[in-house]
Amino acid sequence: MSRMRGARAIVGILALVTAVAAWSAAPAAGTSSVVPTSDCPSILPLDGVREGMSGTALSVVSGRAPSTLGVEVLGILRDAVGPDRDIIIANLSGPVVDEAGGLWAGASGSPVYFRSGGEDKLAGAIAYGLAGGGSTLAGLTPAEDMDDLLDGGTDLAAATSVKVPRALAARMAEETGLSITQLGTMTRLRTPLSASGLTDRGLRRMQAAIDRQGLPFIAYMGSSASTIPVPTPAALRAGDSFAAAMSVGDITVAGIGTTTFVCDGQAVAFGHPFNWTGETTMSIHAADTITIVEDPIFGSYKLANIGESLGTLTQDRLAGIAGVLGGAPAGSPITSTVTDLDSDRTRTGRSEAIFPDFLPFLAFSHLFQNVDVTIDRIGPGSSSIQYTIRGTRDRGRTWQLTRSTRYASPFDISFDSVLELAITAEVLQGFEDEDIEVTSIDVPKLNVTKAFERYDLRRLLVWNGSKYVQRDFVKAGAGERVRLRAVLKPVHRPGTKNVDLSLRIPENARRNGFIEVAGGGAGVFEDPCFLFPEECAGETQMTFDKLLGTFQKQPPGDALVARLFLRGSGQRDRSVTRQDSVVAGGAVIGLLLEK
Repeated sequence: MSRMRGARAIVGILALVTAVAAWSAAPAAGTSSVVPTSDCPSILPLDGVREGMSGTALSVVSGRAPSTLGVEVLGILRDAVGPDRDIIIANLSGPVVDEAGGLWAGASGSPVYFRSGGEDKLAGAIAYGLAGGGSTLAGLTPAEDMDDLLDGGTDLAAATSVKVPRALAARMAEETGLSITQLGTMTRLRTPLSASGLTDRGLRRMQAAIDRQGLPFIAYMGSSASTIPVPTPAALRAGDSFAAAMSVGDITVAGIGTTTFVCDGQAVAFGHPFNWTGETTMSIHAADTITIVEDPIFGSYKLANIGESLGTLTQDRLAGIAGVLGGAPAGSPITSTVTDLDSDRTRTGRSEAIFPDFLPFLAFSHLFQNVDVTIDRIGPGSSSIQYTIRGTRDRGRTWQLTRSTRYASPFDISFDSVLELAITAEVLQGFEDEDIEVTSIDVPKLNVTKAFERYDLRRLLVWNGSKYVQRDFVKAGAGERVRLRAVLKPVHRPGTKNVDLSLRIPENARRNGFIEVAGGGAGVFEDPCFLFPEECAGETQMTFDKLLGTFQKQPPGDALVARLFLRGSGQRDRSVTRQDSVVAGGAVIGLLLEK
């Protein structure tokens, strides 16, 4: 699987949401003999499901005890999700459905049972509903397909929406009172995405990222969680709420659904994919449902707190998600210590990425929120940071990138202080020619002040033998030194600051070039192939060592960098001087070689 999804990721998350619905002719809620169980269920084959069958669904709407819902089968939609992937169209009923106003997100995976051969058999799990919600209709993923997840499952192309044949739509319209037009398509509805540690603007950024990618999530401020198992966790049962966590700690992000069944120490849930990666690693958690929230914009959804760790999610397939109960998975820790220099307030935080592709977005969110809550404001400022990114590569070898730099922002110092690290982690982890994993990110120091301090490069002067003058071109011979003066204008105090630099032209120089002077805060790029791609066309493909070296050589934000480039040979000389604040802006002077 390509790892370049990274933070596009949110982050690459293809969570598919479900809902529940009910039908008045089915048994009233609470009257069925079905009770939550952690035993392997008897499976009712799809060919044993008939139109008009009545049964019971289990789903939690408050606390941890599942409620029962009535079910009536309206028909079967063949090849709806993919080849040989059918869904059962059903109508659900009962007080719980009435109170929720129809479908609600978070019932994904709610098991549905029908009486057959003298026992309640698992026929499927709620996984689809009408677009827009507010209906009692649901599409069920057959239990046979979900049972296959215990053997690893299969990957097929999936439809995000399902066309309903006119004859079946007419039957659905007759039972619900809706028009055939309204019933023409069923879709995987939104799923609740619990996100802890996010301020209101952090949550808005997350939802905006979700919306940009067209992902069916409803993000809400949730509770934090840990992968550390409690001594005596509750047994997971069919119908219990099920949380699949991509991260834990300060920033805990988990999708909320329902457990379909438990068998031989394994659990199956959701009835549809979460990230649809096939093999995966996430953390299984219990969840405590607070209520079903009626939302006129997104539709009703389950509001829940993330509970104790219960195991490791290992499969993320078309028919649902599955994992092993017991030990918690190991993640990639992100730690940070942020200090507000104006108030002397310091906070140390920790989050852990369980789902690897989520790490770049988690790194940004963790640091962004730790700065926000420590300085307790939004606005301009300056900061200094030290960070280390560690990881592994092919054959188990390890790598490390350590960097110190400064930032200054006239608008939002929280955002500008953390963006570089998140992008760096994404690019490194997204390298495709090796199996690269980021195993930890440590920020031992991130100091912030409200004072906005920055130098802007206003002019670049050249020494003409008697004084510094402004020129578009400079003439010099091989072996000579070019003397420069950068005139910096501080935004945080009056006056200007002169910084003198010099670059030496190589003895073997044969072609013209140019001199670039820029501040580290202007994003100086250290790869010559970026400036002269036509002269690097014959070079070997970028290696991870070269990529890592490029980041290691990046000048810090408070550096003033002078570089000499000669055509045909790339960068030939470089001078770096550190200042007491971030330096922004840049200038270029042409170089004409004297023969």
